[in-house]
Amino acid sequence: MSKRISTAVAILGLAGAFSGCNFEQPSAGCQVQDATDAYWQAGYFLNPADAGKSCSGLKGEAIGVFKYIDPCPDKNAECPTQGQAVQPTRLAIRPAGAASLVSFVDKDENEQLRVADPKVATSLSATLDDEPNEQGLCGAEGFAPARVDARAVTVAADNAEEDIPAESVSYAYEDVKVYSTPAAPGTQLSAKVRYSTGTSGESCEYTMLALWPQVPCSVDAFKNQTPENAASRCAEGSGLNPDFDAVCIADIGPPLVKRDDDGNVISVTPRGGCVPNPDKGVPSFKVIQ
Repeated sequence: MSKRISTAVAILGLAGAFSGCNFEQPSAGCQVQDATDAYWQAGYFLNPADAGKSCSGLKGEAIGVFKYIDPCPDKNAECPTQGQAVQPTRLAIRPAGAASLVSFVDKDENEQLRVADPKVATSLSATLDDEPNEQGLCGAEGFAPARVDARAVTVAADNAEEDIPAESVSYAYEDVKVYSTPAAPGTQLSAKVRYSTGTSGESCEYTMLALWPQVPCSVDAFKNQTPENAASRCAEGSGLNPDFDAVCIADIGPPLVKRDDDGNVISVTPRGGCVPNPDKGVPSFKVIQ
């Protein structure tokens, strides 16, 4: 199968010439914004029954979301998989917490694997709907968990060595839904996530709400809502659809990294990340769509 960005939106042209007719805009199918060029921002909201567990501290992170389709569903003579069955459309989710354990980088910037197969950090569904339902939601089912069991390593650093212990993490996804309409083509996602780490064997249930693209924000900007800081409030100018009802969750967004002229890191400042309003879930809009 191959991966492609599904961003095309059907447009009805010559509206003036047909102003006396009632045309219904055709469906563009279940679109999903690909994370190749920009990550999604996920926020996690804990099931209260799991409060106090060792796994209850997950707040949010970047995730990769990808749609996989059959490269040649008609199986014509030029198709490389001619004669094989048509493959279902599928959805992949790659959480940063799993992907970050796949490899390490030593002082000479050589990347080395901590697991035998990097694909274990990606959770792949068995199916993804071809068309959204009446609420504009596209369901994905049959996810295999993203589970990484990373080996212990010793990383060479300047004048020292750092021992990184063995680590394990698992994300199991259920009830995954992508919102896909012409107004918001595959840019909001919700899911139930069963999260666990190898330190205790406990697991915690979260509701995951995610937006594309990942953009930083400021929790303080919400306290002082002036036009000047609108972009920091996940509003117009932030890079998100201005119709989204998004909130800022502290310390889960892309950090601000400052470097000197030689590329050395001077400082790393945590920033918030924009996610769908948890009071609304997905879809989350300022006005009814």
